[in-house]
Amino acid sequence: MSSSLRSWQNSCITRALEHFTVTPHFFCQATPGAGKTRMAAELASRLLEQDRIDLVLCFAPSCQVVEGFRSTFAAVLGRRLDGQIGAVGAAYTYQAMEYRDEGFWQLLDDYRVLVVFDEIHHCA
Repeated sequence: MSSSLRSWQNSCITRALEHFTVTPHFFCQATPGAGKTRMAAELASRLLEQDRIDLVLCFAPSCQVVEGFRSTFAAVLGRRLDGQIGAVGAAYTYQAMEYRDEGFWQLLDDYRVLVVFDEIHHCA
C-alpha cells in the first residue's frame, strides 16, 4: 500500500513494537475511521519483517469488518489473509470462534501469532 501513515499511526506502531519486547498485549483505541485496521496491518508487516511473528489472526464483530481486514492486510502485506494454504493468516467473526476446532487453537501454541481483535467488547 503506497499511501503514508498518519502521525498517530506511526507513533502507535513504534510504541507497540517497543511494548511487545516486554509484554504480549497491546491495546489501541481510536475513533471510527481513524485507520486502526491499516495501522494493525502495518504493525503486522513490521513484525513479519523483523521475524517476530509467523501468522496473523483477526477477529471482528461482522462479516463486513472481516472482509475489510482481509483486503487491507492483503494490500499491506502482499499476502492473502484468507486462511488457505500459503496465506499469512485468517480473519473471522467472533461468532465463528466457537466453531474453530482444537487444531485451530493449537496454532496459538505452535506459532508466533499476532492476534487482532476489532471492537473486543463484542466478544463477551
